[in-house]
Amino acid sequence: MEIFELRYFLGVAQFENIHRASEKLRVSPASLSKAISRLEDELSVKLFNRDGRNIKLTDQGRLLERRASEIVRLEAGARLEVGGHQGSVQVVIAGPEILLSKMGINITAAIKKKFPNSTFEFHASDDETAIEQVIRGESHLAIITGEVPPHQDLASKLIGEATFQTFVGKGHPLYAAARTKKSLPVEDVLRHPFVSPNHPLLGKVGLKQSLDGWRDDQFPRKVEYLTSSLKTLEELVTTGRAIAYLPDYFCENLNLEVLKITGCPYTCSQKVKLIARNPKAVGWLNQIFSTL
Repeated sequence: MEIFELRYFLGVAQFENIHRASEKLRVSPASLSKAISRLEDELSVKLFNRDGRNIKLTDQGRLLERRASEIVRLEAGARLEVGGHQGSVQVVIAGPEILLSKMGINITAAIKKKFPNSTFEFHASDDETAIEQVIRGESHLAIITGEVPPHQDLASKLIGEATFQTFVGKGHPLYAAARTKKSLPVEDVLRHPFVSPNHPLLGKVGLKQSLDGWRDDQFPRKVEYLTSSLKTLEELVTTGRAIAYLPDYFCENLNLEVLKITGCPYTCSQKVKLIARNPKAVGWLNQIFSTL
């Protein structure tokens, strides 16, 4: 049983599809199939069952998935600890796209200071998927804004807080009012089009809130633009085509102004948490987790 075979197995287990795993790992489908076959022969078990065009892990496959992720984590940790700061490791970070684009990048900078040869892979996903990836060993770290589920191996820490604000860009009819800090009734703001995500790319929000944290049940908006792309959302608001309700940290370096709104008592806030699976068991991961 070779480490590379376990890495190949974990890639296939993640996607339950040979061709998608091949694209991620940059290894031919034939090489992945051969590695899986060698593992099955060595262990005398079947690791996957066919399900149409996809494959599904068997019970033995799920057990190996847990063990293999631990072995790969320990192998990377041993290589880094023995090699010291000259060692290298690929750190995988999961979470909503907006958190990865800001806080995720800040985390990589902190890791680079300790381990200059580190490389990084980002997995954009919702909170639940990010947590599952950490539990399964597919990601080392996850950045989330929801609740951390009870799990004996999960460690978490608060790394930031965010408040949502209503932003407009240059060229928008309300931009001048925003620049002069003029307060506007919420009814005047609602006459203008908004852009909003169509999936949770901004992180977890309240139960009665829309995906961007706005209370459309109380103050319905004209949402003329729905997008699954953070870049598209950013472009629409910075060019003045639409208003956006966004976390304050995301807009720090953008040419945007905050609209002061009266008559709307609702706000959205988030607590940003970093999670890892049993970081104390892996020296390099514990160094990172304890200092961030």
